Amino acid sequence: MQMVRDVKVTDKPVYPYRGLLLDTARNFYTVESIKNTIDAMASVKLNTFHWHITDSQSFPFESSRRPQLTKLGKLGANKVYTKEAIRDVVRFGLERGVRVLPEFDAPAHVGEGWQDTDLTVCFKAEPWQKICVEPPCGQLNPAKDELYDYLQDIYTDMAEVFETTDMFHMGGDEVSEKCWNSSESIQNFMVQNRWDLSSESFLKLWKYFQKKAEAKAYKAFGKKLPLILWTSTLTNYKHIDQYLDKDDYIIQVWTTGLDPQIQGLLGKGYRLIISNYDALYFDCGFGAWVGSGNNWCSPFIGWQKVYDNSPAVMALQYKDQILGGEAALWSEQSDSWTLDTRMWPRAAALAERLWAEPATTWHDAEYRMLHVRERLVRMGIQADSIQPEWCYQNEGYCYR
Repeated sequence: MQMVRDVKVTDKPVYPYRGLLLDTARNFYTVESIKNTIDAMASVKLNTFHWHITDSQSFPFESSRRPQLTKLGKLGANKVYTKEAIRDVVRFGLERGVRVLPEFDAPAHVGEGWQDTDLTVCFKAEPWQKICVEPPCGQLNPAKDELYDYLQDIYTDMAEVFETTDMFHMGGDEVSEKCWNSSESIQNFMVQNRWDLSSESFLKLWKYFQKKAEAKAYKAFGKKLPLILWTSTLTNYKHIDQYLDKDDYIIQVWTTGLDPQIQGLLGKGYRLIISNYDALYFDCGFGAWVGSGNNWCSPFIGWQKVYDNSPAVMALQYKDQILGGEAALWSEQSDSWTLDTRMWPRAAALAERLWAEPATTWHDAEYRMLHVRERLVRMGIQADSIQPEWCYQNEGYCYR
């Protein structure tokens, strides 16, 4: 055995943003399970826990300025993320080098919690399939001036507990034109602004909402921090520069890795976070939760596809505009009890891709994946098994 006396290790990540998204609105997750996830993230050098904390199904965020939202929006008496609990999670992440990034998704993906206001439209609209992507439908009404006071208060509440965040996610996906068009008050507002009811005019309405929400976010956080939006009709590269400033907004891509929008947005100078659903949505490949058959983004995504999903290949000559990537666990069919197996060890494959952006494929990483899975299990993470234990004990024999 040789002992090395002097060692110098040079190592740094290719991408500064290396994240996991957890949706805690469709099903509630315990604070303990969230901390366990952050612990596992730190062990593989993932550095951003993206907290999708509210949605149309629930409002589990404790809002001291608008407590009725929490009272009406929580799924149960104990299913609330208190300010103390959130601060605890933020500190826990900070100690482990993991940023906790809040998202308040708007103007769509709202509903529960807002019942006592007249600030939403098409909440629980039926048949929901004609209005939105999943039940319950619900969107904010941009025509209501009072709405922006609510947003100011929600953002301020978030700024107080997510005190270390250096960016803010504003959601912005799956906004339904049909939903807005079903509202008489919105139609009247558009007429007053000399807009017709065309798709182009609804983009103007969306811009109106986003600019006012943006100003409230800057005020709440006390600075002009970077804002993140999901890809949508508003972010289409053919017209995005009419609505969103490339210096202010980061676009998170959730469409496929071959979507022309990626090159289009990069060509216009926008910074991107890659979360293409065909490789990085960890809820894909399970049975349908409405109706029968498979869920919308089947088949299941194995760790091999996660590993080979290269942001650099998508970026081509625009690599410097890719901030990184993020896997997402949307929680229609997941909760605290299934979290570990849904997330791990696949997230470790993402971690190596984003840290090193290797020129090699998953074949070269296979045995390392077996080792990292065993390490996660020793940490107490219920990571999914990816091969028989015999393969772990007999490297090189389990191949195809």
